[in-house]
Amino acid sequence: MRKYQLAVAVREPEYMKRLADYVRDSPLFEQWQVIAFTNAGACMQYVKQGYRIDLLAAQPELLNELKGRDEAFAAIPTAALVMKLGESKEVLELHQYQPLPLLLQRLSDLHAMSIGHPGQIDAASELAAGIKIISVYSATGGTGKTALALHLAHAASTHRYRTFYLNLERWNTSEAWLGLPQNGDAPNAPGVREGLSEFLYGLKAQPDQSVKWLLEHRNRHSLLKGDYLAPCTNMEDRLTLGAEDALGLVDVIARSRQYDLIVIDLDDGLEELHAALFEQSNQVLWVMNDDGSVRDKQSMKLRYGEQRWGERFRSCSRKFVFVNNRATTAAKPSLSERNDIVCAPVQLPEVPEWRGAAAVTLLSSPLFRAAADKLFKFILQEGGE
Repeated sequence: MRKYQLAVAVREPEYMKRLADYVRDSPLFEQWQVIAFTNAGACMQYVKQGYRIDLLAAQPELLNELKGRDEAFAAIPTAALVMKLGESKEVLELHQYQPLPLLLQRLSDLHAMSIGHPGQIDAASELAAGIKIISVYSATGGTGKTALALHLAHAASTHRYRTFYLNLERWNTSEAWLGLPQNGDAPNAPGVREGLSEFLYGLKAQPDQSVKWLLEHRNRHSLLKGDYLAPCTNMEDRLTLGAEDALGLVDVIARSRQYDLIVIDLDDGLEELHAALFEQSNQVLWVMNDDGSVRDKQSMKLRYGEQRWGERFRSCSRKFVFVNNRATTAAKPSLSERNDIVCAPVQLPEVPEWRGAAAVTLLSSPLFRAAADKLFKFILQEGGE
């Protein structure tokens, strides 16, 4: 099996050592060979000697030096390793200091997107590279998935990510969390706000106007500090929602250029829609708890996904992160027998007042809010291994 050559150019030798050690001791060693450079001159000399680079990840100042002095680097897919998004002029930026499994997964995704488009990312890939997508999923209902998705959206907003919360559950209860009246039962019911049903209709009838429609009808929640759309006014629209439609919704939100992050709240099904959104996402958080039946259903869903989609699902599984909710102890639970999937080091605490409550309030638990913030940092910011 041919190994791809990943060139990493950063000025810190210790960082290079940690990255190389991780790749050598991980399954990625069969796919990637890491070539390390701490200055631009050594990297240019490597290329001039005729050696191949399949993907280059480098700090912005080193990238600028390489591309400014050697035209050969214009044909190499690149990613800028930054401390803060927006520091470089590259299409794709990645936080240099984030969990190494996540960093390598994103670099692998970039390489897969660049195949057949040497030196550039095609339009769809550029769009995906410019916005982060986190999907929140659970193998069964009642695990606190919507609570986590909303708290993650809030955490992202507090860290200055322009965030869109997209609820694609069959039975959307997010408005109860947001303290809003439920949308009417029928399209013409009093108080009904245009939402996903109208968005889907416009996407099919007038696709060129879809971004304009979104910007005119999106809702802003002052507590969430993010945007969202009202649920479907016609439930049949959600029940018949297909993968192509779901990807179309995400595409319009991304093309609006108004957001840095989309948090997608999925239901507990496992259909083509889910697989397509898993592929589109940067990370997929699988929410579960210590209940044996929940773990069993998770294992069955993982097996089913591999049986139905094979390598396609196995590729998606590298983006999965298991998140334990309603933790009652500080000990790390055994979330799954799958040791090839990342387990978040942050556990979400039990919130007794939410159990069986007729009404819940977003951000009413400081402990849950703090845990969601730590989880967000683990996924998208400084994180930790």
